[in-house]
Amino acid sequence: MSITPEPVLLFLVKEYRLRPTHPSAMALYDVFCALGAAARLRTPAVLPPRDLRLSAAIGSIRSQWTELHSPQQQEEGVRISTSVPHRDLFDSLAAALLQDPDGPLARVARQYDPDRTPHQNLPGGKMNAVQKHFVEKVWRPLARPTLVAAGFWQIANIE
Repeated sequence: MSITPEPVLLFLVKEYRLRPTHPSAMALYDVFCALGAAARLRTPAVLPPRDLRLSAAIGSIRSQWTELHSPQQQEEGVRISTSVPHRDLFDSLAAALLQDPDGPLARVARQYDPDRTPHQNLPGGKMNAVQKHFVEKVWRPLARPTLVAAGFWQIANIE
């Protein structure tokens, strides 16, 4: 599973829907959706540059966040209009993942046996070089800390 971020995103989207915040929206986008993202999903039809709706929404969220934390905000009497990010912001992405019969999530579902331990689900019980690289160079130092800092605390225990 270590190089398959799609199930992790689905879990996090459910958590995001319960408590949508600016940092959590930006973290999900930055880790899973942006061009060059650390754990970019393999659903190009619903991600930039083919589909710019999510990046436009995140651009607005990022602008609000920047405005909220600008030095001018600290001045007395300055009011900045803000709104909570939409809780359904990532729903179309999750739906696309779930509906693609040949997509990465479907492939994982066919291969992964929930009655086995994570180690038993690995071929030979060990990660291959690509999986190790992802865990050591992407997940632990980049993706997981970004997500935890944005409020996805349950993800802190996923190695």
